[in-house]
Amino acid sequence: MLRTRVRAGPVASLVLSVVFAVLFTGLSCFDLFIDSWSPQLGQATRVALRIPHGSRIVVRGEEGDSRMVYQTRRVTIPPFIVLDETKDDHREAFAYESLRRPPKPIRLAGYLVIYGTLSFMLSSYMRRLGQSRVRLLRTHIGVFSLIFLMTAVAKGLLLFTQLPEYWVPVGTVSIWVAMGFDRRTAMLVNLMMAFVAASLLRFDLLFLTVVLVRGMMITLLLFNRRKPRQLMLAGTIAGVATAVSYIAMDVVFEGTFHPIADLSLLLDSRLLACVGGGALCGLISSVLRDPAERLLGQVPRDKLLDLTDIESPLLKKLSEEAPGTWEHSRAMANLAEAAAAAIGADPLLTRVGAYYHDVGKTIQPKYFVENQSPGEPSPHEGLEPEVSADAIMAHVVLGTRMLREAGIPEPVVEFAYTHHGTQLVEYFWNKYLEQNGLKDGAATPASDKPAPRTEDHFRYPGMKPQTKETAILMLVDSVEAASRTVSPPEYDKFEEMIRRVVFYKLASGQLDDCGLRMDDLRTLIQRLATTLVNVYHARIKYPWQRQQEHLPAQSYTTPPPQPVVPLAVSPPAPPAEDTIAKRGN
Repeated sequence: MLRTRVRAGPVASLVLSVVFAVLFTGLSCFDLFIDSWSPQLGQATRVALRIPHGSRIVVRGEEGDSRMVYQTRRVTIPPFIVLDETKDDHREAFAYESLRRPPKPIRLAGYLVIYGTLSFMLSSYMRRLGQSRVRLLRTHIGVFSLIFLMTAVAKGLLLFTQLPEYWVPVGTVSIWVAMGFDRRTAMLVNLMMAFVAASLLRFDLLFLTVVLVRGMMITLLLFNRRKPRQLMLAGTIAGVATAVSYIAMDVVFEGTFHPIADLSLLLDSRLLACVGGGALCGLISSVLRDPAERLLGQVPRDKLLDLTDIESPLLKKLSEEAPGTWEHSRAMANLAEAAAAAIGADPLLTRVGAYYHDVGKTIQPKYFVENQSPGEPSPHEGLEPEVSADAIMAHVVLGTRMLREAGIPEPVVEFAYTHHGTQLVEYFWNKYLEQNGLKDGAATPASDKPAPRTEDHFRYPGMKPQTKETAILMLVDSVEAASRTVSPPEYDKFEEMIRRVVFYKLASGQLDDCGLRMDDLRTLIQRLATTLVNVYHARIKYPWQRQQEHLPAQSYTTPPPQPVVPLAVSPPAPPAEDTIAKRGN
């Protein structure tokens, strides 16, 4: 069995949850251990002091006529502001920070449990219910790393600026996950990211609501995930929806809201922060898309475009040493790309995978029929079936090794060791059964012969397709080869052939782990049949072709050799003029 990408198991999920819970706890509380950042009355603050939105009792009125008032409000003291003991906000911020520093062990333990629970829930979902690529250990590490990095950005914005907390671009992580994987996983990531970000402000309910709504709206609005403009538009619209939600929440808490007064605050405006935070999510996700995709284990689009260059060393080697395989791969690439686009998979990744999946055939190209010249004897004629099967199956292992040594990204390498899955090399298996007198695989050899081989010796050493893209390539690999035998090239004939291929893969269990749904398979069958009809469409014959059809066979075939006429014998008489005229017509 080939070495493949590692999947996250229960132990790995638990370890990741503990590690990132410790990291999140440290990031959340590290500023509370720095003595120089502790606020002092009469001295300038080093960092911003923020009291989360909540209910509190304040004293209003003059001395001797004071009264207590129940209010809901928030307090933000910008950095480098001298705390004035005569101001209520300054005294309240000083008291709030004094109670938090240094944090008690029981409070740190509480943060650790919260972060650990959130991390384990997300990891368990990805491991058990996510699509195949989400279950990879590399993906788990990438997702948690992005959440940690975005939390660090949020922490920096809260500590070193006086901007409203709604500017924090929390929804960026869910955008990257939605573009790289699927929306459901992005929703779960957004949920965890919202709680982690809100924990930086003692789980401020308004802040939690804003980041939750914004992240969910951005994920739902990503209709075309490959255009940067779409990311900006989705972020801005999500920001507007978030501003509306914020107004409703603030009215519930405060009893009233004045939009004009809020907008007049400019950078301190909460509404502008809601909208601007959404637009900022779209901008960051577009600008930093490539490094984020690399961290998640994806291949950036620029890298995929570079791999399509036919002058690259591996593709040039394939076209020169195995030209038949290269033409087969190019035909597959066109079919697979169209099929992937039809079901919303990644067309470019599928095309690149089609180009490189059979690179291993360059080692022994003559062992594959597409690289043999007409009339050339097959090297399998003098080999035992098990030896021939080993030679055929070797291209999977060799191709995977060549791609990894060349530094090809692993998502592309995956096409090499999954395009045959764990299928049986049926031709040589049946040939082995016939030669050894075995029926239906039942072993009845003579006592002097070694134990018979089983089907496992004739199965490819790869793995079943784990993604929609690799499953499409497996189907197209068989469909493209079989399409050359369909005559006449009509839609119904192609559709019947493709259905047989798909049903065979389903029955053998090769499509169990790829994530293709039944509606995806129906769409693939229709798109492949339509594409093949367009490829093999009829053309109007040229005039010289129509003329040749009306000529006698000897007029456009090689004439038989004429006998040598002795010099003493007179040459035969020339044909009559009417015979020449008939031949000319």
